[in-house]
Amino acid sequence: MKRALVALAVVIAAAAALKTFQSRLSDGFSGGPDRPRSVLLITLDTTRADRIGAYGYAQARTPNLDALAREGARFDDATAQAPITGPSHAAMLTGRYPARHGVRDNATTPLPDDAVTLAEALAAKGFDTGGFVGAFILDKPYGFAQGFSTFESGFTRVESGGEANAERRGDKVTDDALRWIAGLQPDAPFFSWVHLYDPHTPYADGYDAEISFVDSQVGRLLDGLRNRGVADQTLIVAIADHGESLGEHGEDEHGVFLYEPVLRVPFIVRGPGVKRGAAIGDQVRGVDVFPTILDALGVERPAGLDGESVWPLLRGETRATAPASYAESYYPRFHYGWSELRAIRADGWKAIDAPKPELYNLRDDPGEQRNLYQSQQVLADRMIADAVRLDREMGGGEAVAVKQPDRDTLERLRSLGYVGAVASAAPRGTRGPDPKDRIDERRRYTQQVSAAMDDLRGGHAAAAAATLKALIAQNERAYDLHVLLAEAYERQGKLTEALGEYEFAAIINPAAAGPRLSAAEVQLARRDAAGARKQLDEAARLDPDSFDVALVTGRVLEAEGNVEGAFAAYEKAVALNPANPRARVLLVGVATRLSRNDVAERHLRALIDMNYQPSRTHVALGQLAQLRGSTAEAAQHYREALRLEPGLTMAQRALASLR
Repeated sequence: MKRALVALAVVIAAAAALKTFQSRLSDGFSGGPDRPRSVLLITLDTTRADRIGAYGYAQARTPNLDALAREGARFDDATAQAPITGPSHAAMLTGRYPARHGVRDNATTPLPDDAVTLAEALAAKGFDTGGFVGAFILDKPYGFAQGFSTFESGFTRVESGGEANAERRGDKVTDDALRWIAGLQPDAPFFSWVHLYDPHTPYADGYDAEISFVDSQVGRLLDGLRNRGVADQTLIVAIADHGESLGEHGEDEHGVFLYEPVLRVPFIVRGPGVKRGAAIGDQVRGVDVFPTILDALGVERPAGLDGESVWPLLRGETRATAPASYAESYYPRFHYGWSELRAIRADGWKAIDAPKPELYNLRDDPGEQRNLYQSQQVLADRMIADAVRLDREMGGGEAVAVKQPDRDTLERLRSLGYVGAVASAAPRGTRGPDPKDRIDERRRYTQQVSAAMDDLRGGHAAAAAATLKALIAQNERAYDLHVLLAEAYERQGKLTEALGEYEFAAIINPAAAGPRLSAAEVQLARRDAAGARKQLDEAARLDPDSFDVALVTGRVLEAEGNVEGAFAAYEKAVALNPANPRARVLLVGVATRLSRNDVAERHLRALIDMNYQPSRTHVALGQLAQLRGSTAEAAQHYREALRLEPGLTMAQRALASLR
């Protein structure tokens, strides 16, 4: 225990500032007969170690991951740094605890430009780099594309005319990765990162079935390497970003607690130099991925890392001690106003810093059922003190803040099951309630909010409103409930009631621009341009450079008769968020009114590329072609619209007008 705490102290004492990028890397890529030439990193979202066959799960259907473990090595005691996707990936891809970069939640604070990623380190050595992700949380706006010459997320496309596309099936992600791998130069070293999101809630076909589906995509990736003839030269790393709680300690899913179901992850490595069939018992961490891959390739590691290379373990060597592993969860603080949690895991012990502290002997009590804090308080307090000190040095405590998500991001997070909104901070000097005391409340809250959201999407706004009003009666200061209730009222045409709920949400969370912007749009629906302007001005004061503010500014300017101003506002909105089709649609409308048909056509073609309402977009393109006198081109667009949507009246009439 003492040695692990000393190791942690060394990590804490490491220089916080990284040296310049070039000075930290050796002058060239050095391979060798026992070293891989290329790397495939597969990150398995929300995957428990104990649901993989290689880890002893008898009901598993994971033949490809199991084969990787037989042909390479598996770490039996691998642990994540956070129970949510963004921070955990930040740890793996930079070798530093995510809080050092300010990344403590999903889709809020991006990985900063000065963070050195694995892709950047390898690109500097001449590697081709390709990233392929399955969740918008890891998309370019959040900093995860740094260093990739090719980065495919698919979120510039819109499925079925919707806007809140937040995830992609693993087969689509794998398709992109395989195309990229097939097109590489034969002798070029490469680094490919493939993120498979499917086991995340909401499950399409049950948790084990989702893991089995992901395993099949792993198999496809391995086949792609074999087909290209590089499988034996490639280091393959498969690791989960975090696990999943399936009811343990009262938590469904993940995000709040730091117990083993969400922190213990599968970590499997196969490739040149890796001891075959090894089962390694040393504790290793997600933050170790970055230095391990560089070490395996013979690339010098940067200074100031929190992780350390476990490449010697993969080669069959031993080490004197394993460093402690730090993990944190700020999700309960940011989303519910509860206390944050921190954990230190070392020498078979885990201490959890919570308002009601916890200590577990994981060797004797892997299910963490017996809290030994009272009987082992000296040990527990020492471990917790290390966790608190590390958190403070990384910018935790009172300084921690989280950026309010915009409306598009909030809707995407909801679609992924993150139904808690950003909460007001706990009063200074306090931590908020212990999540252990509120987890049953959160479970009921999540279930009922999810039901209300299903009703909203299914066209049952009145039923959604009834559920939301009952929830608000239990907790009237729940910001997200008021926002959702306002949306339910809007869909029922109860605009006055909707305005009241948006106003209540704005009072609860005065830093959020979203309720003001939504209220402005309700005022526009009431044909009250002055009321809309008042709400917009307040939102612009709170978040002047956001996409949502630019979009609603355009709508208000249109209502005020300033079409030129609206045109400029919509152009700004498109520039701020090119993937959102709504701004392009509105821009097409005002461009047409201003006879800027060239602009209208350019954005209509972009909408076609995004797959946004393609039949109707082809009709609009046909109308523009008809205005230019290009009847043949117009007819082609109208026919394509009818092919995509047979019987579309507007296309039939437009085609008939050409005869």
